[in-house]
Amino acid sequence: MHDGGATSTTTIFANIFISFIGAGILGMPYAFKVAGVVEGCVIMALVGIISVRAMLLIVDCKNKLVSINWSRGKSILTKAKEKISEEKEPFSIQDGANLEAIMQQEREIDYGDLGFVSLGLTGKAIVDISIVVSQIGFSCAYLIFISENIADMTSDRFSKNTVLLTLLPPLLVLVNFRHLKRLAIFSMFADFANVFAYCVVFWFDFEHFDRVKLHPKLANISGLPFFLGIAIYCYEGAGMVLALEASCAKTARSKFRSILKFTLTLVTLLSMVFGICGYLSYGINTNNIITINLPKGPFPYIVRGCLCFSLFFTYPVMMFPAVAILEKQIFNNGKIYYYYGTLIRAGVVVASLVIVLIIPNFSILMALVGSSCCTLLSFILPALFHLQIFKGELTFVQKTEDCIIIFVGIMGTLIGTHDVIQRILEQ
Repeated sequence: MHDGGATSTTTIFANIFISFIGAGILGMPYAFKVAGVVEGCVIMALVGIISVRAMLLIVDCKNKLVSINWSRGKSILTKAKEKISEEKEPFSIQDGANLEAIMQQEREIDYGDLGFVSLGLTGKAIVDISIVVSQIGFSCAYLIFISENIADMTSDRFSKNTVLLTLLPPLLVLVNFRHLKRLAIFSMFADFANVFAYCVVFWFDFEHFDRVKLHPKLANISGLPFFLGIAIYCYEGAGMVLALEASCAKTARSKFRSILKFTLTLVTLLSMVFGICGYLSYGINTNNIITINLPKGPFPYIVRGCLCFSLFFTYPVMMFPAVAILEKQIFNNGKIYYYYGTLIRAGVVVASLVIVLIIPNFSILMALVGSSCCTLLSFILPALFHLQIFKGELTFVQKTEDCIIIFVGIMGTLIGTHDVIQRILEQ
């Protein structure tokens, strides 16, 4: 099915790396300012280890459904249909047929399919809602970054709200592209702009080291929930793991796990180093968006412009899966009407603008998305689905591991969301 997919290790690595290096890294210096260097490193390392393990559980679940023989598949199908009939949903026959198609045709299984097999329509709905909300949240963070940087670079001659309203018309056009191929060239330039800009920000950090005369904060327990939310946000590609694996040619999928481990280890280390260097460079003056700390001048403005360009064209890419899910749910007869689809896309863009006006703080929005939807997609659901799909086959150690991941995810959600809500009310 994906015989034309990626085969080389370099290409697979690049696809994974680009999917996980996003705007989250730009909020890491401020997160280290809140939590402290030592505490931040410990939390980031733990989140990285658990995230990688949970993502591999998702891949294991998918491979399990693909590799089972028909008798086992029929058993899962029967149980799923029983769950649906008990829930008395009107689309039970259609959903049952979809699952049968998965078993018979071996089409690529997505995250929602795992939720359906594990928990029926409820599981699929939870996955879909989490993906929609998280993707919109990522897009909102991009809008905050762009508007704050442009306002700062123009010395507030253009306010953040003015910039946001100016961005609205072109974003409405871009989000209405029905195929990502039309955005491919912009996406490629955006990826290069991202890497270039991050490298330059590193360079400015190191240049600024000798000007800061202070002892860094080592730990601050009150900052733990906030840092946890931002750390989880940094693994924003968690919901795309199955899509990334599906982008590999079938002959190359055996090496996907090892490449994923290596890439995410590198992403974790880069996030830690980027955050520590940014905080140590600017100390108590570290802004919630690190690029605001860059000096005035043509070159820093070019770097910030590159990042704004990158995130502007990444916005419609991030919105694409959210809109696709919404259209599929609203037009349940399978036929998507063009004009109604256009209204849905316009509504999503306007909704993101409203969210930014309500929560205009970059780091707080990151922490909110990370503590709520990202903990579900990255921690709780992978372990829960693994327990369900491998029921009766797991060892005591494996069950314990899954339960620990679920517990950490639930605690992270509760304390992280509570902390963010308090911060929102304070502001």
